[in-house]
Amino acid sequence: MPKIKPSLLTAVAGVVIGLIAFIVNYNFIEFTFPGYHVITLPARFALSFFSEETAFWSKMVIFILGQFVGYFTLGNILNRVFLATKRK
Repeated sequence: MPKIKPSLLTAVAGVVIGLIAFIVNYNFIEFTFPGYHVITLPARFALSFFSEETAFWSKMVIFILGQFVGYFTLGNILNRVFLATKRK
C-alpha cells in the first residue's frame, strides 16, 4: 500500500500554487497568464458545476477543495506508478 504523505504534500503544494496563481491573476494581471488554466484545472473543474450567482467565498472554498482533491489524486497516482516501477 502506497504511503499517503507524498500525496498530501503534493496536494498542499497544489493548493498553495493555485492560490498564488489566483491571487496574482485576480489582483495584478489584467489578462490570463500562460499556464493559469493548467495549474488551476482541478479547481476550475470543481467550479464548473456551480453557477455565476454563487457567493465569492463559497467559490473560494470550492476552489481550494478542488485543487486539494485534484492534486492529491495526481500525487497518489504518481506515487503508485513510482512504487510500481521501483519494485521491478
